[in-house]
Amino acid sequence: MGENNMVLLEGYEFECTNIVCREGTTAVTVRVSGDGTGARDLSGWILEIRPDDTQGADPAEMEKEEINIVSSEKRRDKGAWMPAVAQKPTYELMGDIGLSGVLFEERVGKTKDDPEIEFRVTFDKEMNPEAARVAFILDQTVFKSIEKIQIKPPAHTLSTRLWSTPIEKTFCLFLVIPAGYKPQGECKTNISITKRGVFMHHETKDDMDDADFTGTEKAAVTTKTNIKGCVKIIACVPLKSHQACGDDAYANACDCFEVDDTIGYTNETNRFEIRDIFICPKKRSLDLTLLNSHCGKSVYRLDGKYIIDCKRCK
Repeated sequence: MGENNMVLLEGYEFECTNIVCREGTTAVTVRVSGDGTGARDLSGWILEIRPDDTQGADPAEMEKEEINIVSSEKRRDKGAWMPAVAQKPTYELMGDIGLSGVLFEERVGKTKDDPEIEFRVTFDKEMNPEAARVAFILDQTVFKSIEKIQIKPPAHTLSTRLWSTPIEKTFCLFLVIPAGYKPQGECKTNISITKRGVFMHHETKDDMDDADFTGTEKAAVTTKTNIKGCVKIIACVPLKSHQACGDDAYANACDCFEVDDTIGYTNETNRFEIRDIFICPKKRSLDLTLLNSHCGKSVYRLDGKYIIDCKRCK
């Protein structure tokens, strides 16, 4: 098969669609689908995986280089990623199948009408595996590929992501301060921001006007990604009073603000995801303004900014 990133085993196609190494982890994505010639549906399958620097090493050295699974996910027909069941196959679980890797326990249909499934597993080491075999068990018979998947992304997925961040957004909260108290100042204020129903919306060149994809720097990308939803912002302002003593006092305010911004441009196979971005308050952007006082109570307006930005990635 040579430099192919897909193998065919007993009526099932296994294709490596992406591999990402960053921040001490490696994520491998494999697409699995039936071609209509399989004997029956799969109940699970195995991907061989281990760091390339342990190839040919003795068992003692391989034990030192043990790889652990950080997370495993699945999605059908390019839908949303969902948790998947993945574990290391053991002798007690499957017997001696002559292959070390990751067992995915998920049904895969045998016909072309059944939806294809992508499996993504993240390991706790950065590695550069060159190739891997796949296997599954049907009717107590082990089917193991002779050919290997080339575990590396196609050349067109190697282009750099084009980020449109950081993005600065403004927000405004209102606080009612009880009689006899005053805020200690914006520098003492604590702000927390959480995502509420936030998701990524992807648009390709086929979905929209090509004007969004013009320019030399965008020649290698095909997908525009927007982040949509809302964020919940909570402010906690410490109060002081010359009359009260003892317990600390605080004024709290919260509100939700909509988000609809372009994160950047990528290939279709290397799209942005929620885990790629973070949202946080901007330091030294807060400002407290006294608006009105009535019956001893004061109303303050708290203005500030928060930032949508990318997490560090290679």
